[in-house]
Amino acid sequence: MAEHSYPAMLQLTGRRCLVVGGGRVAERKTAALLDTGAFITVVSPTLTERLHTFVQTGRIEWREKAFEPEDIQEALLVFAATDSSEVNTFVLEALKPGQLINIADRPDLSTFTVPAQLRRGRLLMTVATEGASPGLARKLVNELGEIYDETYEVYVDFLAEARRIVLERVESPHRRRRLFKRLLEDDFLYDARRQEPERLWGRFWDLVSRNSKDDT
Repeated sequence: MAEHSYPAMLQLTGRRCLVVGGGRVAERKTAALLDTGAFITVVSPTLTERLHTFVQTGRIEWREKAFEPEDIQEALLVFAATDSSEVNTFVLEALKPGQLINIADRPDLSTFTVPAQLRRGRLLMTVATEGASPGLARKLVNELGEIYDETYEVYVDFLAEARRIVLERVESPHRRRRLFKRLLEDDFLYDARRQEPERLWGRFWDLVSRNSKDDT
């Protein structure tokens, strides 16, 4: 039986992540970590202009030197993102128990990979091929982006707040489920797309008022 990767969403707030490398690949890996709340350290003698900006704005720590095994201490995630296979292998060999590593262009040696992704606020969609074809993953994400536009950021924020209100005001589990299902119908998305918050919330409050009493 074929073995497959296990998909997971990691909470990195307050955790240490290490990126080894200062080029374009390291830049992409670092940029993807910025909004996670992680403490990010980049180890490299040089940096791209964008990485320099991250340093100057205090978003990452930069160790201006070549990688040494001591750099890896306390990191949960390690990204070996240099253009040297020897350096990347050196980083792999320095790995400690419990640490996870992503090696640029070597998913076979990595203990985790990063899928292609499309983010619309709190909505995150990912596509992975387990290293078979990163190009296909990017192509599919681009196609998803044409279907799920920026409207979904507004819509998901609305759904989050609407869910909180329903859980607070509607006691019947049956009516809650019915409301949650109703909120996923196209008219709510349509109002969000047309940027009509008064109509969107008016429709919602009308539903809540008709479903806030217990079933009899």
